[in-house]
Amino acid sequence: MKERILKILVFLYLLLMFAAGFVWMALLQGDVLDSMSIGPVILSLGKEYQLYGAAGTIGGTLYALRLFYWHNIRGILNIRKWWIWYFLRPIMSAGTAVMTVILFQSGILLINIADSLMPRIGFSFLIGYGFGKVMDKLDGLTEALFNGTAAKQSSETKNPDRSIEQMKQP
Repeated sequence: MKERILKILVFLYLLLMFAAGFVWMALLQGDVLDSMSIGPVILSLGKEYQLYGAAGTIGGTLYALRLFYWHNIRGILNIRKWWIWYFLRPIMSAGTAVMTVILFQSGILLINIADSLMPRIGFSFLIGYGFGKVMDKLDGLTEALFNGTAAKQSSETKNPDRSIEQMKQP
């Protein structure tokens, strides 16, 4: 019974994060937050970066929902083991999307993306959806920049997404 409740809570959390990403983007695009603040912080501050984060959240949450569904219908979802992954995936996807766009804007990473908002938002969605692969690339980049060589890792530590897809319930 506890596992069923945990599944329901994780599923509702993912749905909430998915919807919240779209709502937050709509609020930012509609200039509703321009006059709102929490204390001294204006909510529309860093609007572009908030849009990138929201798009990353949507991408990461969509991926998590897809895996949740896929594992659940096959009866192999071990929610007690993976609940933290489902909880953190949207948050990590948002942060990674924002920071990756900043790395591209700064010229540290090079990719040919149009210099306007919509392509960057779309790119942020892809970063969120492909979070595991992006982290693999960032790991390789930091190894090359700071150690001089790319580290060889096992596939289990290299990409946690792959291990979750291969997970079997005991």
